[in-house]
Amino acid sequence: MAALKLPRLSDDIRALVDEGAPGVWRYRPALDLPGDVPPLSLGEGRTPVVELDAWGGGHGLRQCRAKLEFMAPTGSFKDRGAAPVIASLTAQGVAKIVEDSSGNAGAAMAAYAARAGLAADIYVPAAAPSAKLAQIAQYGATVIPVEGTREDVADAAAAAAKAPGAAYASHSRHPAFVEGAKTYVLELLEDGVDALPQHLVFPVGNGGLILGAHKALTELRQAGLEFSMPRLHIAQAAACQPLVRAFNTGAAAPVAVERRPTIAGGIDVAVPARGAEVLRAARDTGGSAVAVGEEEIAATRSALARDEGLFVEATSAAAFAAAAKLSAQGAIAAEDSVLIAATGSGLKDPPQPAD
Repeated sequence: MAALKLPRLSDDIRALVDEGAPGVWRYRPALDLPGDVPPLSLGEGRTPVVELDAWGGGHGLRQCRAKLEFMAPTGSFKDRGAAPVIASLTAQGVAKIVEDSSGNAGAAMAAYAARAGLAADIYVPAAAPSAKLAQIAQYGATVIPVEGTREDVADAAAAAAKAPGAAYASHSRHPAFVEGAKTYVLELLEDGVDALPQHLVFPVGNGGLILGAHKALTELRQAGLEFSMPRLHIAQAAACQPLVRAFNTGAAAPVAVERRPTIAGGIDVAVPARGAEVLRAARDTGGSAVAVGEEEIAATRSALARDEGLFVEATSAAAFAAAAKLSAQGAIAAEDSVLIAATGSGLKDPPQPAD
């Protein structure tokens, strides 16, 4: 992804903020989008950041916070990217969008397509959580279950998107998605460069959020803004960890893995479309890549609800479990500031009674 050349910055990002614009369009001067794309918003972004004194303290993290991305209109961070993707396709005269998703991206694209008056076909794994599928259908989208792997689902969607009048609104491939994801970091910087933590931890499947964060930070640095670069950390489920294995073996691209079942369906991606870029983002910032087991994910999910009142889906819990592991390994020191992305609501994928 080519870096966007921003206006010269000195002490803050005020030149990149449009106070009157809605949602992610607040930062339109920092987004690499055509000028003729009209804003499309459901009020996404500007999600709260909360302290995790109880949970963080229990894992030796004295300055631990979470950014509550599940407070987005459709319940996940995917709204940040869906808004500019659907806006861009609408400006191109598209009549119908096609997307593949394990649930959250499908809901986001379906919601923004409904907002824009577009038809939507959402291809999903046949085993996707029923709550997510019901949400997608409520937006008027056609839900098309596909047997097989996430890659099979993506292949089916890509083929369908070749039909006349349709367009592939891929959260893993469309460049506008990463542009929207940049706003995750831009929101932090509105409070000044000192608001950036030393560590940012993300659950990573295709990696849109970590890529957006890295692209924004890189572009701001190139524009002259001075700040300490946060270390960007990748969290994956041990059952599907192509990026973790690549990172820890020095590979430049995701490695082939034998996928096993995982409760963290949102990061059950064996072949990340932008995997090489995700690996570079972590390495360039001195970050790391950590795999966490099913029991760790389930226990962390329960602990966050019990200790902090945060009900996140299993995919989100993987990032918190990874932060705890990084603390235990000494990669994150007790006094280091760390921010974890709470990417999706627990209401989208309620735990089974055994959790």
